[in-house]
Amino acid sequence: MERINFIFGIHNHQPLGNFGWVFEEAYNRSYRPFMEILEEFPEMKVNVHFSGPLLEWIEENKPDYLDLLRSLIKRGQLEIVVAGFYEPVLAAIPKEDRLVQIEMLKDYARKLGYDAKGVWLTERVWQPELVKSLREAGIEYVVVDDYHFMSAGLSKEELFWPYYTEDGGEVITVFPIDEKLRYLIPFRPVKKTIEYLESLTSDDPSKVAVFHDDGEKFGVWPGTYEWVYEKGWLREFFDAITSNEKINLMTYSEYLSKFTPRGLVYLPIASYFEMSEWSLPAKQAKLFVEFVEQLKEEGKFEKYRVFVRGGIWKNFFFKYPESNFMHKRMLMVSKAVRDNPEARKYILKAQCNDAYWHGVFGGIYLPHLRRTVWENIIKAQRYLKPENKILDVDFDGRAEIMVENDGFIATIKPHYGGSIFELSSKRKAVNYNDVLPRRWEHYHEVPEATKPEKESEEGIASIHELGKQIPEEIRRELAYDWQLRAILQDHFIKPEETLDNYRLVKYHELGDFVNQPYEYEMIENGVKLWREGGVYAEEKIPARVEKKIELTEDGFIAKYRVLLEKPYKALFGVEINLAVHSVMEKPEEFEAKEFEVNDPYGIGKVRIELDKAAKVWKFPIKTLSQSEAGWDFIQQGVSYTMLFPIEKELEFTVRFREL
Repeated sequence: MERINFIFGIHNHQPLGNFGWVFEEAYNRSYRPFMEILEEFPEMKVNVHFSGPLLEWIEENKPDYLDLLRSLIKRGQLEIVVAGFYEPVLAAIPKEDRLVQIEMLKDYARKLGYDAKGVWLTERVWQPELVKSLREAGIEYVVVDDYHFMSAGLSKEELFWPYYTEDGGEVITVFPIDEKLRYLIPFRPVKKTIEYLESLTSDDPSKVAVFHDDGEKFGVWPGTYEWVYEKGWLREFFDAITSNEKINLMTYSEYLSKFTPRGLVYLPIASYFEMSEWSLPAKQAKLFVEFVEQLKEEGKFEKYRVFVRGGIWKNFFFKYPESNFMHKRMLMVSKAVRDNPEARKYILKAQCNDAYWHGVFGGIYLPHLRRTVWENIIKAQRYLKPENKILDVDFDGRAEIMVENDGFIATIKPHYGGSIFELSSKRKAVNYNDVLPRRWEHYHEVPEATKPEKESEEGIASIHELGKQIPEEIRRELAYDWQLRAILQDHFIKPEETLDNYRLVKYHELGDFVNQPYEYEMIENGVKLWREGGVYAEEKIPARVEKKIELTEDGFIAKYRVLLEKPYKALFGVEINLAVHSVMEKPEEFEAKEFEVNDPYGIGKVRIELDKAAKVWKFPIKTLSQSEAGWDFIQQGVSYTMLFPIEKELEFTVRFREL
């Protein structure tokens, strides 16, 4: 009889720093009911990966669930597949950290009664040199997408077997995940999956189809709880798979104990197909989508898709400078604390991948995820002796100035407005400037192709198929920043300008200071910066801005001196962007010599003091991003701009105090 081997796997993960209610809901809607139903079908076998943050939460909150996992492992129904404990993208962390991360999760698997030999590659981000790290960690096989193999030139027909791949003389087995199964399971009726698997049957006993995808598809994604559990999809699926003589269910290890991989392949740097769209800069991503849709309309996509390649995962560091800066700070501290086990545990947590990128989930757009990464970077850096240094933190070829004392770390970019791009409190373990600017994303222009499928289509829509229209109330408030967001950004503005024009980026910037280079010299406890620039009215008026920034025990002091070569009436504004996330602010204009900011579940309380009263413009910085549920309009922080009238010369002092 012709048969097909079938490997079924799930990947369960919640990011470090995610809200407790999210863990609880995912547990109740997916992780628990899935395993309870699995227990009812003793012939069903599942390969499962649990991330470290999720296991830690389960151990603390649902310890009985671990007993259920142990029982299923003992019965031979579960094969544990590991990854980095805190779910890092392995290609994006130092090889020394990869080994520790993998060993931590292998240790946890042993506590559950399983000696894991396989890796679920986080976000399936592959680069060839990972082979050496994986083999050194005692890993025998790794799971990636069929897209990786197609990118190497293999045809779809060749992707029903695992292969060997090699790097530097080390060899590992690689299993391809079948993309069609990813879109069938669990979104289409069970019979569709069975029909597809039966279409793959062969007299080759080694042929195998692999499904391995997010466990959250089984109850957490929109519409799936009712479909998978209440309407009985999962029970029907398990019953159909285990009772079909043409389908031979097995685990990865069982397969490798019976069959040898088909041959040797070399895979390029890749992830799954959708990632090649998301990781492109927005303009290019829009073109990529248009190209794919054009190929589909012409009926050519399936034939030529093997040659359709977009960006790679590490492009996110190019696409989002805030991600790059956070990542390079993590690398910097990782190297410095490698011999300190206490500090290192924090940096391993800071490697959790979710906050560094963005696709169909919130990712970098979710402030609480970024906040957790920064919290752990700062906690690790506490173990290092404070020192002032000039170095290229983010590897862009231009030096940053890092000023540090026992309480604070300030990273200043002289080449970008002489502004503070990191103001980290060691006491609170927060980065006050963890603020994302408002960016245009390619999906803000909703193409017709993303309209949802008609209701007559059997099953339910995957989140990749959900159509999304931007609500009008959001569209009215939508604005895109031309500058990165930092602390002490220097503006020249017309006296008659309004807050609404300013916050919606409809105003005219008179000066050339916000994103231009400043010269600098180091001073005790800080740095002095200055720029000879201009105010561009009817003609250019030469202007000089000087600022002396000094760290204090509770924050910083900035002393300003502004000079115009000839009289011109304008407003000089100093903008401070703060990572206020838990208090939803509204635009406001007020006069003040000092004011407090209180963000109880975020940065806490701070005070900004001036030596002379100023007009203050305050407004929330709200970004529009897509998520599995639709649109997120998220407050990334709050902008506070202190405005002083200037005609020829101006001096003032700004003090930032942590309370």
